[in-house]
Amino acid sequence: MPYSIEVHFDDITNATIQDMWKKISENKIPCRAFEKKFTPHLTLVYGEISGPKKVDWGFLEGQKRFEINFENLAFFEERGVLFLSPEKSKPLTKLHSLHDENAGFSSMNKFYRTAQWDPHCSLASRLSPKQVQRGASLFNDFKLPFKSTCVSSNLVKYPDPVILSTFEYKAE
Repeated sequence: MPYSIEVHFDDITNATIQDMWKKISENKIPCRAFEKKFTPHLTLVYGEISGPKKVDWGFLEGQKRFEINFENLAFFEERGVLFLSPEKSKPLTKLHSLHDENAGFSSMNKFYRTAQWDPHCSLASRLSPKQVQRGASLFNDFKLPFKSTCVSSNLVKYPDPVILSTFEYKAE
C-alpha cells in the first residue's frame, strides 16, 4: 500500500484546484482527484513504509508557511498527467530536501527523490494524448501565475486517500 507526504495549501487555493478538477470531470475527462475527493497538494515523497505508519515531524520544527507561484499548465506526456506547475523556489526545494532526507520510508519512488523531483499539482492522470489536450484547452482563459500558501505537511495513505498525520506550519 503506497504512502505519500504532501504539502497542502490554503483554502482559496484548494477551492481553485477543486473547481478545476470539477470542470475536467464535467467534461467527461477522467479525474481521479475529483472522483476520490483528494485534497489539492504537491507530493514530496511517495513510496512504501514497512514499519509503523508514522512520521516523526521533528525535522520540521520552526517551519513557516510560505508562498509559491503556480506558473503554468503542463503535462507529463509519457504518463498522461495534466498538472499545475509551481516555480521551483528555494523554500519549496529546501522543504522537499528535508522530507527526502527525513521521511523514513522503506522505499521511495525515484521520481520523487531530490535529483529527479519535478514539483506538480496533478489535475488529471492516466490520460490519452487527446484527453490531455482537451483537458488543457478547458483552461485557455485561466489566469496564471497565481499565488498559493503552503500550510502543512501531511502523511497520506493511498489508494483511497486517508490523512494519517499532519504538521501545520507556523503562521508568519
